[in-house]
Amino acid sequence: MKIKKALIFGITGQDGSYLTNLLIKKKYKVFGVTRNKKKNNFKNLIRFKVYKYVSVYLLIKPSQEKVNKLINKISPDEIYYLSGISSVVNSFKDPVNAYLSNNLTLFYILESARKINPKIKIYNSASAECFGNNKKIYCDEKTVFNPVNPYGRAKTFGFWLTKYYREMFGIKASNGILFNHESPLRTKNFVTQKIVNYARNYKRGDKKLILGNTNVYRDWGWANEYVKIIYRINSNNKNDDYVIGTGKCRSLLEFIKIVFNEKKIPHNMIKNSKKFERPNEIKKIASNSNKLIKEFKWKPKYNLNDIALKMLNKEFF
Repeated sequence: MKIKKALIFGITGQDGSYLTNLLIKKKYKVFGVTRNKKKNNFKNLIRFKVYKYVSVYLLIKPSQEKVNKLINKISPDEIYYLSGISSVVNSFKDPVNAYLSNNLTLFYILESARKINPKIKIYNSASAECFGNNKKIYCDEKTVFNPVNPYGRAKTFGFWLTKYYREMFGIKASNGILFNHESPLRTKNFVTQKIVNYARNYKRGDKKLILGNTNVYRDWGWANEYVKIIYRINSNNKNDDYVIGTGKCRSLLEFIKIVFNEKKIPHNMIKNSKKFERPNEIKKIASNSNKLIKEFKWKPKYNLNDIALKMLNKEFF
């Protein structure tokens, strides 16, 4: 029996680490691409005890030639593009890099597939930020994109690029339009991790937790569940675009209260500051994943309460 090979761009991040763990368990031979080969960058893979099973390649300055060479060498069955700046806040600070990091290598991957092997299955992670402020709360695959930040615009370009290569050149490429999905692997610049870190270390007399607008509503999911459906989308024979989310709309303030209540922290220990508010903030958005549910019979198990407590207690699975 042939051993399948998967190539993951962004292997050290939250989704890349969970996906690697999943694919190793499914007996895949996994290859990864990173911009940093220092050991600390692989802490998530080391934590999951899969690092020694992965072949990692360094790609600091991507080019078509380098990507072609890599794909020729590995000859992957599946490629997962999970790379690029994932922080909306950081995308405002460096919008050029937000575009390039999320799309340039993706462009090279799609071109390589077109020229070298159109049978490679390619998955690209798009984002709910693509929808922006479009006056709809529950968004599906037909909802109009109206991104309001550089990250959302970058992800929108990647979505259309992937779709174009599928429809124009017959590339086996799919998009997942991912809503918020959390885990203890979130980096400290994500608000959910900022909240749980504060609560975990809280002592009476501490300064208040300073946040931006906490009255925003999102669709919160569990990252490890989401990579499982990402895998199914890309390993499936059908190539298409799918909204991935729970269909539940809950506020950031609810997330905070769950965490604070667990640690018996007074709710008045939150301080709102305009300094931390995003420009053009999306007030309320959630997924309509009926297409995904219908085709894959997928139903997420974890709700906001579960997710908040699992993050607080550093439960990775």
